[in-house]
Amino acid sequence: MKRYLAYFTFLLGAGLAFPSCNSRHDTDAHEQEAHATQPKPAPVATSPNLRDTLQLLAQQLDTVYREGCWDDDFARLMTVHHAGAQRLATVEIASGKDSTLRALAQHVLEGHERDNHVLELALTKQPPKGQEYRPGNTKDPFVRRITAALAPLRQPPPTPGPLDTDFATLMQVHHQTGVALAKVELDFGKVPELKEAARRIVRDEQAEIQRYQRWLKANPSK
Repeated sequence: MKRYLAYFTFLLGAGLAFPSCNSRHDTDAHEQEAHATQPKPAPVATSPNLRDTLQLLAQQLDTVYREGCWDDDFARLMTVHHAGAQRLATVEIASGKDSTLRALAQHVLEGHERDNHVLELALTKQPPKGQEYRPGNTKDPFVRRITAALAPLRQPPPTPGPLDTDFATLMQVHHQTGVALAKVELDFGKVPELKEAARRIVRDEQAEIQRYQRWLKANPSK
């Protein structure tokens, strides 16, 4: 467990330093503010408060610095998004009772760690790119798609307990937003390794959503 907690701290503190597209940088206030408000590592929940963990993820995604490159910014956002799932999974492993959900949580830890390695490695191989969109432009199609993809994180469904039920409920929300985010990369991205990672995320997380739905149907909250 300590190995995963150390990984989360490293991931959020250093994992966002991807190569940037270094021409025609956006000079509006958004870029200046983004440089000054880099996301800080979030503490792993010390109590099993899954709802707060998910809402913290939404806040962190708001502060992720965006260069204005589709592939780079997708990778930054997805890395933070994956880390949020891993924190949820850590709570389930530490405090959950159901063996099926604990196994799913362990799968999240391992699978998302592998995905993040692919995201980072793919970007280190890419040459600098020109800016493809203005992050501060709320009318830009890419910006609008990203905003819509992540919106459900801001209003998660009720989580009255028990913890296992809450975990299955909130992981569906997390994965639904992950699938939507990956589909944005499939529509806009150009880097083959990242598009392949996005296809895998769509496939795997849709399958996991179905598993959480089946568990919830078989284990109605009382």
